[in-house]
Amino acid sequence: MPSVQDFRDGLADESLRTAILAGLAAVPFVVFFSWEAVIDDVVVLGGSISFWALALAAVYVGYRYSDHETSSRRAGFWTGLAGSLGTVLIHVANTITTIQSLSPRWAVITIVATPFVAALGVGITALLTMLIAQFVGWVTTRLDRDRRIRDGSNVVDEHITESRWWLPVAAYAVLAPIVFGSLFWEIWTTSGGVWLLVSLVGVVGLVGLSIVALVGLFVDATAPRDEGAAWFPNALLYAGVPIGAYVLAHLTATLWTLENPPGYGMYAFLGALWLTSVVYVIHRHRYVGTLSRHSA
Repeated sequence: MPSVQDFRDGLADESLRTAILAGLAAVPFVVFFSWEAVIDDVVVLGGSISFWALALAAVYVGYRYSDHETSSRRAGFWTGLAGSLGTVLIHVANTITTIQSLSPRWAVITIVATPFVAALGVGITALLTMLIAQFVGWVTTRLDRDRRIRDGSNVVDEHITESRWWLPVAAYAVLAPIVFGSLFWEIWTTSGGVWLLVSLVGVVGLVGLSIVALVGLFVDATAPRDEGAAWFPNALLYAGVPIGAYVLAHLTATLWTLENPPGYGMYAFLGALWLTSVVYVIHRHRYVGTLSRHSA
């Protein structure tokens, strides 16, 4: 686990000060929203940690450091180290509560194992915040309009014409109605059997393809373009509509106390992604084309 001196050195480094302070600011929220598990009648060794405050801190740090000399990844790691103080406090509190109901032998084992488990928790916390910050920094950098405008010195827009990220987007636009049409047909005809199983497997595969298509949509839409390009897609809108549809459907199902809100959210996500994929592929074909003119 990091020592006090490590944090002092980090705070002395101005490039990391904001990241560390963001992590420390999340500690009270981590402790407060995780404390219920400590005082619960049913205790679990190690405790249950509320991570949302640290996740928000990592998002902020990833955005803040996206244009800094210090990478979002390194900043997110230090945010996690600082914020892990909350996870250590909750772990220690849960351990104290737990050993009261254990036999002397298991109490000793628990006490001996506590530093190792706490260190593991610190490592996991730092890793998660680092990944979140790195992802947010990557997204922020891709959305930066200055980065998306190419230097006009290159005649051929190789970033666009040579990109293959549109392929999973096009594949999803074609396969989604086929897969869902097959599934609904099998349910409507109540034939069941092997074909229904095949349709269900197709839906599972489509969910995996949807993630790849969403990433491909964002990457292709944020590829650098000439300043005077005929088409400058709103990448945040294209990628944000499916995510927003999931959140809206999930919240609506929750408010209406429907069963399985994540299921409603996923159906809304898949449907919205299909619409945005179709629109994007059509516009891309119209303004850019699909294959490079230099392809063999």
